[in-house]
Amino acid sequence: MKKYSVFLQGLLLLFFLSSGNLFSYAQVTTTPKLLQKGAASLNLEKDYYFLSQSRFSADIPAPSQFFNRQIGHSHTRYDQLLDYFRLLERISDRVKVDTIGYTWEGRPLIVLKVSSPENIRNSEQIRDQHIKNVKLAKDNLPVNNKQQTGLIFLGFSVHGNETSAAEASILTAYYLAASEDPKVLDQLSKAIFFIDPVRNPDGYDRYVNWVNANTSFPPNGNPLDREHNEVWPGGRTNHYWFDLNRDWINQVHPESKARVHYFQHWLPHFQGDFHEMGASSSFFFEPTKSDAQESPLVPKSTYALNYKFANYYAQTLDEIGSFYFTKEQFDNINPTYGSTYPDHVGSLGILFEQASPRGLFQVTNNGDLTYPFAIRNHFRIALASINAAIDHRVELQENQFNFFRSAFELASKDPIKAYIVDLKYNNRTGNHFKELLTQHQIQFIDNKRDIKVDGKDFEKGSSILIPTAQANYRLVKVIFDETKVYVDSVFYDGSGNSIAYLYGFPYAGVKQELDKKETDHTVDPTISASTLIKSNYAYLVDWRQDGAPWLLSQLLQQNILVKSSTSPFEVVNQGQAFTFDYGSLLIPVNGQTISADELFALLQDLNKRGNLNITASSTGYSAKGIDFGSSAFKALRSQNTLLLTGNGLSAYEAGEVWYAFERQLEQPILRLNIEQFNRVNLEEYQVLVLVSGEYSALHVSAVERIQNWVRNGGTLIALGRAGQWLANQKIANFKFLDERVEEKDNKLKKAKERFEYASAQSREGTKRIGGTYFNTEIDLTHPIGYGYTQKNKAVYRSHNIFIELGDQPYNNVSVYSKSPLLNGYASIDNQKKLEGTASIIVENSGNGRIVYFVDDPLFRGISFGNARSFFNAVLLGQMLQSGVRR
Repeated sequence: MKKYSVFLQGLLLLFFLSSGNLFSYAQVTTTPKLLQKGAASLNLEKDYYFLSQSRFSADIPAPSQFFNRQIGHSHTRYDQLLDYFRLLERISDRVKVDTIGYTWEGRPLIVLKVSSPENIRNSEQIRDQHIKNVKLAKDNLPVNNKQQTGLIFLGFSVHGNETSAAEASILTAYYLAASEDPKVLDQLSKAIFFIDPVRNPDGYDRYVNWVNANTSFPPNGNPLDREHNEVWPGGRTNHYWFDLNRDWINQVHPESKARVHYFQHWLPHFQGDFHEMGASSSFFFEPTKSDAQESPLVPKSTYALNYKFANYYAQTLDEIGSFYFTKEQFDNINPTYGSTYPDHVGSLGILFEQASPRGLFQVTNNGDLTYPFAIRNHFRIALASINAAIDHRVELQENQFNFFRSAFELASKDPIKAYIVDLKYNNRTGNHFKELLTQHQIQFIDNKRDIKVDGKDFEKGSSILIPTAQANYRLVKVIFDETKVYVDSVFYDGSGNSIAYLYGFPYAGVKQELDKKETDHTVDPTISASTLIKSNYAYLVDWRQDGAPWLLSQLLQQNILVKSSTSPFEVVNQGQAFTFDYGSLLIPVNGQTISADELFALLQDLNKRGNLNITASSTGYSAKGIDFGSSAFKALRSQNTLLLTGNGLSAYEAGEVWYAFERQLEQPILRLNIEQFNRVNLEEYQVLVLVSGEYSALHVSAVERIQNWVRNGGTLIALGRAGQWLANQKIANFKFLDERVEEKDNKLKKAKERFEYASAQSREGTKRIGGTYFNTEIDLTHPIGYGYTQKNKAVYRSHNIFIELGDQPYNNVSVYSKSPLLNGYASIDNQKKLEGTASIIVENSGNGRIVYFVDDPLFRGISFGNARSFFNAVLLGQMLQSGVRR
């Protein structure tokens, strides 16, 4: 096919899709066989997608034959894609499909392996040899550098509504499985190619079904058309509305766990990560900004390979007349993307972003953008990646070996020789953390002695050590990142990476060399609860345990009488003293609706399932503190919860709340679309959760209903920008610092300033907080702060909301500390503004209360330390009374 400009190509394809002189698009879709008869019609596979010299085996159906339509004429459902990949496996000896896991909704996650028949037969032997070589490098030993088979990963559509990538995966699979080109056959003999076609099947099908149901004929390119504007929450995210491209490190979701496990199982040399971006853009490939947006943990040799690969991408897109850009916008600092995780584990990861028509065709400032055009760019880039990875496979392999070897040199220069983590009270969180370390192949050991580090006590048997002298040193430093100084001030996403802060457990860096005896033993991957002893009097649960909120929720759902302590106490059983902190639970045996035997059986089951410790008590007399009959024990009741969802509201935050209730508390929650608010009986709910977003759909009557509901005893929980709406509607009296600063600046009549126009982006970038960790100090005696063992609590902030302390002095629950920056970028001005402002604030209103989390307490499902305060608000918020809290 002749070379056309992007604009002319768009017109040509649009003409093909909609011209009545050929076939109307409706005819093409409803009677696709006509495409094979029209001499004037354009064969996209032969004349557009594939290279002109491509020749394919007649024994393997092309996608157009299998789907009875051409790729790009509509959106391919995930089940259809699976069927085609499994067909390739059945009829081609070059293909093997691995099922690596399942999504939340039960869709299989697959990876298609394509190589020469011999390599497919011997794939496990190839993997074993590769892993043996890597292990030598990980053990800091010489590696036989004999040229090995290349392992090349291509990952598509982790964001479900970025579908041109998934369509390109179909073309790539067919191209490799059916090509008779001698060059392709040679490449197949030298490498195994892994095609991960859709990394988010649940979101992908949600989006594809929307587009296919709303496409018009002929296609409507107006960006305002329904086809281009999917309904809330959209298909970008997974079942729980999480962004899976931010979960490679966190390991919260089954899709990510399966993917990282498979990645570490093979440890490929290269991974391409295929995405879409806004329709008005072009095509992006790496490199990103040199130095400014490169991780200091990744070897320079890895980024040098980006430039070598870039030559292949530029040549490929030049040949077909597609525009592109590099060295802008996207970053390599954050290690939790599909393009950056490989860089931090010894592979080369490269990001690709294609302008998306968000449908079949969209008119843009750059001309007409069609779905086939987007698909072709991705497909050709996939082929270019294959060419580059084959040509540079020796460098890729050597770079991987050097990556692991150099880790030991870096560790030897690091003053921190290990990180010690306190898992006391953290059985559930500790097990997740150990699972995460294991997934990333990070070594850790049980701590066998009592240690005091930085004033913190770490007990033997309830803490672990993570040595820095190990092959995955860089991942260890990612998890415990403390970087505060950056070359740039503008970030695509967050600059802070330290997920250790989010877990909420105490930890410290150990600067003494570890004794070899300490490192020469295996570690139990799980933490187990103690055996429950039967009582005929009462049971106690220390609220400091991370499983206690889950246990309370389960008990209240079954109408079990439970009380919470507003003061610490100590009991002695059989000569052993047990201390219990604020919020600890008292479960009487008498007064229940079930017998003592039934209660014991229930608690036995919950004790095992919840992996926590329940203490039996035979007396209500405390050795210290309050006795069991004290009014300082408050009876609790089940908290039915309502979450507003829908247009204008943050799907991310709403998904986090949904996930927290369903997967962490295992408690039902009503997700109510905002336009249905007037239909719900608020009196049936004790908790209302408002996430960030636009609440203009709630009119005056709805606002009055919420005000009255709170005053009558409800607990209103607000996240992020929802607090601003509450203040604007006079539901709450929150005062925001920005308003005060503006007034002060106006009074001082600040002098006008002049800056260079080109400096605007970097200068304005310093004013925003785009994903940074800060320290706050929480009141351990406040019900929202119950269960915390240290007053310092790290939060992740990605906004510029600054709120003054409230007028109720006992309800300023969590406040930003002096010099609060922990990890990530924040300007000096923003750091100063944050000092002494509120992070969690409570307002009593009548018999109810409003709990405002300025910072997201459920961030990406891994903020276990902050989730505790959220669960306190849900379950213990009922204890907050008007006036001075009791």
